[in-house]
Amino acid sequence: MAKNVKKFVNRDFAKTVDLDLLKRLIDPYAATIHLDWNGLPADEKERREAIFEFFRGTDETFPAELLDALHKIMVLSNENGARLLHEQADLAGVAIVPPDEADAKIVTPRHLALRAFLDHRAVFDLTLDKFAFWAVKSPTEFSGAKEGVESRHTDDAAKEAFRAAASGYFAGRYLGKYCDVRWYPEDDEICILVLHGKNAVTANVEENGSERTLTYREIAQDTIRYHSATGRVWISATAAAERKKLAELFAEHMLGDKNFFKGANAEQIYTLAPIQRQGTGFRFNHAWDPDTNAILVKEIQIDEGEHEVDGKVRYSPWAMTVRDSQNAIVRLVELAPDIDFDDLRINYVKLEFRFESGGREHKVIVKVKPPNIASFRNHAFEKQILEHLERNGIRLTRQPVATAVAAE
Repeated sequence: MAKNVKKFVNRDFAKTVDLDLLKRLIDPYAATIHLDWNGLPADEKERREAIFEFFRGTDETFPAELLDALHKIMVLSNENGARLLHEQADLAGVAIVPPDEADAKIVTPRHLALRAFLDHRAVFDLTLDKFAFWAVKSPTEFSGAKEGVESRHTDDAAKEAFRAAASGYFAGRYLGKYCDVRWYPEDDEICILVLHGKNAVTANVEENGSERTLTYREIAQDTIRYHSATGRVWISATAAAERKKLAELFAEHMLGDKNFFKGANAEQIYTLAPIQRQGTGFRFNHAWDPDTNAILVKEIQIDEGEHEVDGKVRYSPWAMTVRDSQNAIVRLVELAPDIDFDDLRINYVKLEFRFESGGREHKVIVKVKPPNIASFRNHAFEKQILEHLERNGIRLTRQPVATAVAAE
């Protein structure tokens, strides 16, 4: 437990957090954690150092509720979290930080998250749910049978059918009993958060000076984003089998066709063929977008791919990963001048997009791994990124695909 507390309350936290807000957060637990706030040094610098040393010395008696609160605040204590908090506060018609406080203090993302947690919990909790979609690093993308198929997320019976199906699937997979489905319509998208228990974990823990056995299930946060105009869905889950199953359940109950994402080209979304063909001559064309300063290939990995031997799929026994600050393709060829891309597979590339916005440059790392993964953390530039990939032949132009015949 102490290790987790230190992760959330490090020296940077202690030096920058608003002490009045921190006191409000921990006051309900002051007796349990034995922190005498009035006994702290009067000098602010010394007081912050004492708070840091206190948290650094905590042990397994630290309240789980307070640890959970610190974890949630930490999740939203960044630029994306602050942006989403402002958006949800505007929709709710509230000001998370009162004007007089905003004038008197520097409002950092951490300050904003802490204030929202304490005073606008409904806004905070809703933002935390929506942040799950932003935190997804490597969603799997599927292309549907056709464009323009609307989701049935306004139909209560369809929603309950999906929830029951998802609950039954994960109960059978993990033997848990909890499954909660939350729905968030966003313009022409429907975003769905599926929370469910994972495999049970048993650990020996200390409690009040004695040993006991604790069994618990971590809650997974799987996400589904469906864009009706393009008929495409993005799904995150622990295993590939779970992502495919969620796609099938969504298609069956929300779109009325369980095979909607099972077409022949449903998973053929991305390709690195332009790099394979052009080699060191490949460059991204971004002249059409005045807000893009550069797109650099910062990392590339090659191997022998997968091939069949005696009826069995064999995987490459080796892989070579090359990084470079400007052009990893050129660096790869410099290191291996005899390389022939026709005989190898480019497993993935990592790209650095440099966008000009708000008077400063934003760098976004995007990993493209065919056939259907493009992963990045800053989704504020998602539409631009996908358009760049499509214009440069990395993201395949959507082709209508025939619905597969169910394999019964």
